Amino acid sequence: MLNGPLAAGVLPLLPLRSSVLFPGVSMPIDLARPASVEAVRRATDHNHRNDLHNQVIVAVQRDPMTDQPGFEDLHPIATATRIVQVLRGLPGRMTVIVRGLERVRLDSLERVDGCDLVGYQRAGVNRGDSAMLTALAGVLRDLVKRHESLLPASRVSQQRQESVQEALDERDAARVGDLVANLVEFETSDRVALLQQLDGGERLRKLVELLAQRCNELEVKRDIDRSVRDHLSRHEQEAVLRHKLRAIQAELGDDDPDSWLDELAERLDQKILPEQAQLAVDRELARLERMNPQSSEAVISRTYCEWFADLPWLIPERGADNRGVDVNLEDARARLEADHHGLDKVKKRVLEYLAVRRLAPNQRGPLLCFAGPPGVGKTTLAQSIAATLGREFVRFSLGGVRDDAEIRGHRRTYVGALPGRLIQAMKKAGTPNPVILLDELDKLSGADLRGDPASALLEALDPEQNDAFEDHYLNVPYDLSQVIFICTANEVGAIPAVLRDRLEFIYLSGYTLEEKLQIARKHLLPKELRDNGLLPGLADEAPAAPGSLRDQRARNTSLLVATRREGDDPVPGEFAPGVEISDAVLELLATEYTRESGVRNLQRRLAALLRDVAMQKAEADLPDRTNTKPALLDVADVGRILGPPRYREELMAPGPRVGVCTGLGWTPTGGRLLFVEVTIVAGTGKLRLTGRLGDVMKESAQAALSLIRSQADRLGVGHVVFDKRDVHVHLPSGAVPKDGPSAGIALTTALLSALGGRTVRHDIAMTGEVTLRGHVLAVGGVREKVLAAHRAGITDVILPARNRKDEPDIPAAALADLRLHFVSHVDEVLALALCEAPARASA
Repeated sequence: MLNGPLAAGVLPLLPLRSSVLFPGVSMPIDLARPASVEAVRRATDHNHRNDLHNQVIVAVQRDPMTDQPGFEDLHPIATATRIVQVLRGLPGRMTVIVRGLERVRLDSLERVDGCDLVGYQRAGVNRGDSAMLTALAGVLRDLVKRHESLLPASRVSQQRQESVQEALDERDAARVGDLVANLVEFETSDRVALLQQLDGGERLRKLVELLAQRCNELEVKRDIDRSVRDHLSRHEQEAVLRHKLRAIQAELGDDDPDSWLDELAERLDQKILPEQAQLAVDRELARLERMNPQSSEAVISRTYCEWFADLPWLIPERGADNRGVDVNLEDARARLEADHHGLDKVKKRVLEYLAVRRLAPNQRGPLLCFAGPPGVGKTTLAQSIAATLGREFVRFSLGGVRDDAEIRGHRRTYVGALPGRLIQAMKKAGTPNPVILLDELDKLSGADLRGDPASALLEALDPEQNDAFEDHYLNVPYDLSQVIFICTANEVGAIPAVLRDRLEFIYLSGYTLEEKLQIARKHLLPKELRDNGLLPGLADEAPAAPGSLRDQRARNTSLLVATRREGDDPVPGEFAPGVEISDAVLELLATEYTRESGVRNLQRRLAALLRDVAMQKAEADLPDRTNTKPALLDVADVGRILGPPRYREELMAPGPRVGVCTGLGWTPTGGRLLFVEVTIVAGTGKLRLTGRLGDVMKESAQAALSLIRSQADRLGVGHVVFDKRDVHVHLPSGAVPKDGPSAGIALTTALLSALGGRTVRHDIAMTGEVTLRGHVLAVGGVREKVLAAHRAGITDVILPARNRKDEPDIPAAALADLRLHFVSHVDEVLALALCEAPARASA
């Protein structure tokens, strides 16, 4: 206890936000405020040991939110304490255990060296009449026993029992009051009032009153609990208590905790739902009203109802006209021309589709699927259709989807269940008639233990069924009949047959070199100039809408900047020294730094060049720096920036050779030359095939050899050659897999050349399947193969006669430089490809 010279003085301060420490009670305090940590450090400093060593003043703040309380922010009566133990924690934090000594009155507060010091004096405590105090203490002990008997057993710990026994055994009436005040869970305001009360008799009276009230509350609660447990289930308990809570809060004027439920019901009332959907949501709302808002089931039910409120619903029987389509074909044509170079047949089919939508808006059109290699504009075509129709556009990829629940949703019995991707797309669109792009349809996984996602798509894509598409999560029919579904794929053969049967395929072939250069000039270069801050006046603006005035200005400016040559006048506003990219640079990028049907990698390489220019410009703008690097991007700069070429352009053979024939192959990235090499070695008539050939190509080689052996006399090949020689067929680029029947006539020509010693023209390439009777059958990928021959400098191309129908698909620029020969029999091939006189093989 403080006495003598310690009855008044100055001690460090520990302010408490909401806890109250009574004299005679020990309590741990977590400290995080720097001033409090410094107060403990000062109080426990061994260099200043005195009578006040390890003593601090603990006071209660008036406002718990105050971080640095002043004198007016503290209650005047505080507790002088002694520090029992200091527990170090994280840097800047600690926990101290203090024991209250007695009440003191605060006189002043001063901050010294980061520590709050308070002046204090002993509080004048009036102990009151001893007989009355003894009587009140007896009543208080009885109330404590009653209070402890009403507490649940789970809350009565061994430590609490010891504290209760200490209070019951205490003979000092005033100290009994402090022990009980600390023991019972009173409101903070009541505990503060008990600490501030200096009259011992009044303090005990107030404590008896509060404890009696607390006991009555516990008795009422116990009686309610017993009654409810006897008559109600757990869910009914929650419902009754919620009604009681709402009634109590209504009496107190507090906000309704279920206001969100009213808001949700109001949102649903504003929706015009189909009959089945309305019944489902009404039933769910009724269940939701009986649930505890904090329960997990209520959260699940609330999420379910919110999906109904967020989705766009189509109600044709109530007069909603969602089918009208206003299509301006001229605008559509202009948009397609602005966004896509070439693709004339594809654009024509898209315009036909839009025209039918305009003339017959109620007619359910075909399901379009844009098929072609990556980067040729499949997705942007779908975006153009949506923009022309004025509809929202939503895209989601089907690549890697293995579970049919991704399409049809999860049933609500599963934790974290959600609707399928289609319903999520409808929510994202916010309208009942968007354009939904199902990207990478050929990457959809097949059926397994988790279901068949392809079959799950049938109900959505089939026009006869999708007006009642049922998602597992919603569990009610949803109308998708006014949605325009567009699909994309790289390989049509990989699409499941059930889906392939319902699609109309529009094939997009790879771009020619000339088309790639035009796309780079008109589309890629303006975009990359703008994205890299090299387009004057437009670098900081958002991308312009296709066809807009600002978009056209961007295109024109970029073309001037990109193609200006030495001696030309600079573009107004252009930064010095300008950006100059020659056609040779673009051609080099397209041929030796990319190998693709589309233009994505070409755009990446072009962006890398422009980033280097942007860095030069940024360095030139720095103070005390001079930009000495050339502004012209030439072929040498390409190698400096991008490194050595990644691909070498395929060229025709340097001259005629024996046993070497040029075939044509197709890959997902376009056509390519396929050199066939045949050599004859001593042996026993075996055929050896190398070059990572697939089964189909191996069979083609065997068929070609059998054809030659069956007609050896007519073809001028002796039978003895087959008995005493082995035939070795090799296709270079041995690490690249090769397969397919289209190399049949090339294999036949190379075999006959090697067996007969006749050279094959090096400027002729061929493709076509051959039969044992010598007939030449049609093949695919003619456009890409012919373009590959054109790029390599080939002058003549042999094609099956049945592929004459593909000639209109070949660009006019390629046809002007090539002679196409359509053949139906292998004799015609040999007459065109083999040189007349036998010759020795060249090196």
